[in-house]
Amino acid sequence: MKHFILFFVFAIFSGSAAAEWTILASDTVRTEGVDAGRGFKSFIDKGSIIKSGDRATMWSLADYESPIAVGGKNHLSSKSLEEYDCRNKEFRTLAFYWFARHQAEGDVLYSETAPGKMQPIIQNSITEKASKVACGK
Repeated sequence: MKHFILFFVFAIFSGSAAAEWTILASDTVRTEGVDAGRGFKSFIDKGSIIKSGDRATMWSLADYESPIAVGGKNHLSSKSLEEYDCRNKEFRTLAFYWFARHQAEGDVLYSETAPGKMQPIIQNSITEKASKVACGK
């Protein structure tokens, strides 16, 4: 498993340009010139899907219209490697990165590569949509 994670951590630095990001969801809603959402778009990279038994992994990207400030650091996008348990409908994040610019470009401002704990996939969520693509349903 350690080699599996290291492979994907290395893969993030091979460049986002190689990824084929497909939009999964967006909360950017404009009403009479006013932003009703916070300008969030969620993407997945179908080409990054790797399946092993009942599990699948896939890269996802969150892109923000305005900078998101967390712990004094502003970022415009984040990229994460998610693992989905297709049978038990659970997921966890294997690696997570914040980027200074849109579309996972610019400096990496924060990274976390310790796999998280499995969590249930919430019905009608972005995670559920992503898991259906990764799991092939």
